[in-house]
Amino acid sequence: MPKYTGPLPGSDFARQVAGVNLPPFRGTISGEVVAASGGYFTLGVANIRGKIVRVVASVSTAGKADSTVPTGTFDVRINGTTALSTPPVIAHVSGEAAQHKTTWSEAGDTGITQAVVNNAACDFGVGDILSWNFAYTGSDSPTAKMANPSIVVETDPIPPV
Repeated sequence: MPKYTGPLPGSDFARQVAGVNLPPFRGTISGEVVAASGGYFTLGVANIRGKIVRVVASVSTAGKADSTVPTGTFDVRINGTTALSTPPVIAHVSGEAAQHKTTWSEAGDTGITQAVVNNAACDFGVGDILSWNFAYTGSDSPTAKMANPSIVVETDPIPPV
């Protein structure tokens, strides 16, 4: 049966429905991290056409080391191709405690690089696989380890043509 394409109650109807039926894609690596995650983890399979609009990364502890700064870099891919032109990065800042950090802009954390979505590579279709990766760089034995890297990938639907 073909998908119903309209008329719809309003031009923003697809976005309103997706807000209820298409929650953000989310991923977490549980525990302390002192090495790269070892590959990409599946966030999910798209059930509608859409596009990535925002990527937010967080760690419960940003780690701490005197020699080499603990840094976590995140990536998001659609069918194996990166969807970001600038990946989100969370790094320890000298003098700070090992604390929770997020790239959520409203939080105002330091040692943060915000994600920039590549508008030429952020669209996905039904059945496309979204995945993510976390890459740690820094000391193998920091004073405090980076922990629980997590990601939220917010999407918007692409209205039918």
